[in-house]
Amino acid sequence: MKHAYSISDASKLLQVESHVLRYWEEELELSIPRNEHGHRYYRETDINTFLYIKELKDNGLSLQEIRQKLLDSGYSTTASSAEKTSKSPAGGKKELARSSVSMSHAGREDKLDRFRDIMNSIINSAISANNELLVQSISDTTSERLMKEMNYLIRTLDEDEEMRFKQIEAAISAALGAKNEIASSKNKKSGKKKLFSHKK
Repeated sequence: MKHAYSISDASKLLQVESHVLRYWEEELELSIPRNEHGHRYYRETDINTFLYIKELKDNGLSLQEIRQKLLDSGYSTTASSAEKTSKSPAGGKKELARSSVSMSHAGREDKLDRFRDIMNSIINSAISANNELLVQSISDTTSERLMKEMNYLIRTLDEDEEMRFKQIEAAISAALGAKNEIASSKNKKSGKKKLFSHKK
């Protein structure tokens, strides 16, 4: 089993974002150790503490109530460990110097982490804003294409209907012409019959 976790490993293990771990550390004054480069590392006890904090948060406790529970359970905070260092007679100055160097590294890491969080937030906002613009653009383009298609279909239907009307008119006209021819031929035949009947 691994005994020291980076902040990214710890956040995956605890299923919370790394900035949440940093926030809890700051607000609850937790003493999370740092390596020679000033980077946080989490021991099994730290992981268990964060699991406990997460459980309390899930149960609806505020950070102030959680801090009190941690103090009641005897968890050493940053403040109490700093007091112990300053009170220790031998090597107190060395420990204090080491902790101030570690704190300066920690300060730089905190600033970098905050900068990363801000940049991620800006990038995510830009992506979501561009997604909305892209969706709107696609919607506008699609609407325009649909309107063109509908106009084309309507025009085609109108042309087809006009052609049908012309065909119907031609058929009616042809039928009327045929009827007139039949009528006129009947008239001619009836005229001839009358002529023959007078001669008799």
